[in-house]
Amino acid sequence: MNEKIVYQYNQAGLYVCKTAADESPLEPGVFLIPGNSTETAPPIEWPDDQWPRYNGVTWDLIPKPKVSEPISPEQKLAEFLKSNPEVVALINN
Repeated sequence: MNEKIVYQYNQAGLYVCKTAADESPLEPGVFLIPGNSTETAPPIEWPDDQWPRYNGVTWDLIPKPKVSEPISPEQKLAEFLKSNPEVVALINN
């Protein structure tokens, strides 16, 4: 079975990875393209502050999305209690 390289993007159109599309067992020469994928290759290189985004036809370079640092459950609880002093009062009673 033959394969073809395709390029996946997420729901926002941001490039995720390259992957393989398998050839259809019923239609030789026809490839089964996974969802949110395109045969159009993204740029080979891009600046560190940008990221490829598929617009439905080509890839645009957009400012790289900021990913927030993960927060621990303890930090979440501390922030919640700080924002909700009435809960602290209930706990202390």
